[in-house]
Amino acid sequence: RCTGGKQKTIKEYLLADKNMPITPVACSLMASFMSAITILGVSSENYTFGFQFVVINLSYLVFTPVAAYLYLPVFFKLQATSVYQYLELRFGKTTRLAASICYTLQMVLYMGVVVYAPSLALEALTGINRVSAILSMGLVCSFYSTIGGMKAVLMTDVFQSILMFLGVFSIIGAALLQHGS
Repeated sequence: RCTGGKQKTIKEYLLADKNMPITPVACSLMASFMSAITILGVSSENYTFGFQFVVINLSYLVFTPVAAYLYLPVFFKLQATSVYQYLELRFGKTTRLAASICYTLQMVLYMGVVVYAPSLALEALTGINRVSAILSMGLVCSFYSTIGGMKAVLMTDVFQSILMFLGVFSIIGAALLQHGS
């Protein structure tokens, strides 16, 4: 079962009871950073303008360990469940609220683009209209996230990661077969 059964506590629902293996968590983080925009847009960007965009990914190699060693111990010590909880503890409720509002606005705008890009692919593959594709993707994702909690999200992200890797490697393989190495 992907959800691990019925969750009994808020901690289990929101944090997967802090008891998930590292591989699903790592796959989930990777899948979260890799949206349809990344798969479709970055490829196009690299083809059109060159590989300057790769520099952003190189910065992840440097700053992910920095964040892991500097910031995560603070969150664990405070048992903070989010950055916003930490901001409230450190700077007060106004800072937490301001950061939450800014992030919510950013995500509302971002999610519009993130859902729109794969809806174009779904429309092309299935023939359903774009609005139906957008609504169906939004409803399915909202449903499993709400019903299953963090464990369902993590396991779905693992599946999504596998599909993304298969897709990318299939395209690379097809290109090599078609045009040679």
